[in-house]
Amino acid sequence: MPSRSPASNYSSTIEKTVLPNGVRILSEFVPTVESFALGVWIDVGSRDETKDAVGIAHFIEHLAFRRTVKRSSRNIAAEFESLGAYTNAFTSKEQTCFYVRALKPHFRRTLSLLAEITLQPAFHHADIEKERTVIIEEIKSYDDEPEEVIFDCGEKSLFTNHPLGNPIAGTVESVSAILPNSIRTFHTERYNSSNIIIAVSGNIEHDLAVKVAMQHFAVLPESKPTERITPEILPPERVVITKQFQQGHLLLSKRIPGVRSEDRYCFSVLNTLLGDGMSSRLYQRIRERSGLAYSVYSSIQMMSDCGAIMLYAATEEKKVAKTEAMIYEELAKLCETKINPKELSRAQEQSKSGIIMSLESMSSRMQSMGKSELEEGFHESIATTIERVEAVTAEDILRLSHEYLAAGGWSVAEIRG
Repeated sequence: MPSRSPASNYSSTIEKTVLPNGVRILSEFVPTVESFALGVWIDVGSRDETKDAVGIAHFIEHLAFRRTVKRSSRNIAAEFESLGAYTNAFTSKEQTCFYVRALKPHFRRTLSLLAEITLQPAFHHADIEKERTVIIEEIKSYDDEPEEVIFDCGEKSLFTNHPLGNPIAGTVESVSAILPNSIRTFHTERYNSSNIIIAVSGNIEHDLAVKVAMQHFAVLPESKPTERITPEILPPERVVITKQFQQGHLLLSKRIPGVRSEDRYCFSVLNTLLGDGMSSRLYQRIRERSGLAYSVYSSIQMMSDCGAIMLYAATEEKKVAKTEAMIYEELAKLCETKINPKELSRAQEQSKSGIIMSLESMSSRMQSMGKSELEEGFHESIATTIERVEAVTAEDILRLSHEYLAAGGWSVAEIRG
């Protein structure tokens, strides 16, 4: 029989059941809505690819909607739309997710369709070649976006030969070389019981979610979960990309710990202080006071075992050096002087409001469940998350700034025309 996990790891409205073969079902019952968000998560992403198959996880995500053993792409679309459902999918560095939003009466049918898409794609040769062309055009479109180009370069600088340094969609060369047999093998090996999570948020009772999931996923044989190698931290490098755009572009990047770090809440608040929002230090200094850049921000990416902080600015090519120097000045201030209570409180409120407002979206709640289970192995209650954001101190910000924001150790990517 399926075993229930200890409730102590979950908020009062989230339940988890593990099928005998390892497939996990998570549900958050929200009785005040008439809809639900459902996701079938697979613990596989671009970091799990080999050198000769870069982009294959993303390729399979596309192909799953092309054809199943029972349905064509037209039939798949017609089935979902006949239920008034919206469906889509995405691939990240670590996960692939197929998801749907629909109304409560259609839960059984939508989960059945998602199971068919994820477990029974046909992978016909003609479909593979059609989708290969589509993905290559998608990759080429990224080459027209300077932020896409420079962030791909920044990730390559941080992770070099590790798969985390590769673009999720792959390259034109790598996607062109992916063989049909490689696609089938990757799907068979990775879309297994230990890697699959079904997550649902909305007006769906947990027992129903388990009952329907068992009908489609209990047949999978037991398997071992994905094993991953943490990338080593490499010396910083500076890369200059010559490409014709209207502006110069600058990206500073540095490694930080992953989502399992005790400092993850502090990193969130620090990122808000530094460059996430109009009151952030980088925005105020570089855009508002100096008028150097229209776009300037910081971002953090936290995966299960590692992460990155990235600082981006777009400005006139002749002003890139001045902008970079100004960024270092702002980083030095955070490393040298403890922030005042008002600024800390503002950053904490911004972080908290994003968390709380996401509760109004069934899709956001479902995605939070899926990601937390795959990356951390449990789902923290919202109350606990808020408490930990509120517990971040000025001393924590100063300590983290000293450790990660000091001037040395930044990899730098620059685009010049």
